[in-house]
Amino acid sequence: MTLRFLAAVLLVFSIPLVRAQEGPPRDNPYDVISKVFAPFWSVLLAPTGPNRACTMTIVMTEVTGRLPKQMEGATLKAAVEFPDKVRLQAPVLGEEITVCRNGDEVWATPGSKVEFLLKQFKVKPPPTRKNKTPIYLPVTPQQAIFLPALFSIIKADQAEISPLNGEECRVITAGLMPELAKAARAEGFRAQMWVGSGYVPKRFVITQPDFTATVDIRDLRFGPSLKPAMWEVPAGVTDVYRAHADMLDAVLFVVMNSLKMNETDRPWDAAEGGKKPVAPLIPTLPGN
Repeated sequence: MTLRFLAAVLLVFSIPLVRAQEGPPRDNPYDVISKVFAPFWSVLLAPTGPNRACTMTIVMTEVTGRLPKQMEGATLKAAVEFPDKVRLQAPVLGEEITVCRNGDEVWATPGSKVEFLLKQFKVKPPPTRKNKTPIYLPVTPQQAIFLPALFSIIKADQAEISPLNGEECRVITAGLMPELAKAARAEGFRAQMWVGSGYVPKRFVITQPDFTATVDIRDLRFGPSLKPAMWEVPAGVTDVYRAHADMLDAVLFVVMNSLKMNETDRPWDAAEGGKKPVAPLIPTLPGN
């Protein structure tokens, strides 16, 4: 489960620009997708509006297939601020691990446990140069406008409304365009989005041939900025891992692949015949 997982969640679950509508959206599914995606570009790609920061709670409500069952119920807290700040808190090794990018620096606590994870995983992303965005995305702000066109709607009847946690939601199921899916070897990829009133997404279900993952988003908030203390090591904390921002992908990778793991659990790529690190939820597109 690479940084692409976080990007996927952040891209799909965003606060909309339009809130006048009552009830779940019933317009063209591509318009719904576009309106769900649009508000987050000012946080991830370029400051196009007043909201340049976001916080949310991510809950792994269900996993199947080769995803470890222990991931179910994992609750993560994420924060992002344009242009160079990211923070993730996740349950790993019996406590909450915090990973933060603040400009050119990455810090994580408890540092000793993060270093332990980095040593245990044989396969992890190499150092990745960060451009002037919080995390790397293989699109420009201009290209992002056309992202909905990459999807092929599988099921999106305007009357397909389902309840979720007491709220009526529009459910849209899509895959990649056939040509793109073939080139990316992702013919089995499916994404299902549950969207509430005002184009507010509530749930995202990713299906790959060998697993599914259901993620709920809660407490989603946008604003112009977050408190500076959010990006600093808490006072009095001394067990800190520090590295250049190039290491963000690797640190997030080992943390996301260790959700709710105990110290006695073996990393999934540690031995022949053991489980491999979780594959990206979003397929890698050709050329990226």
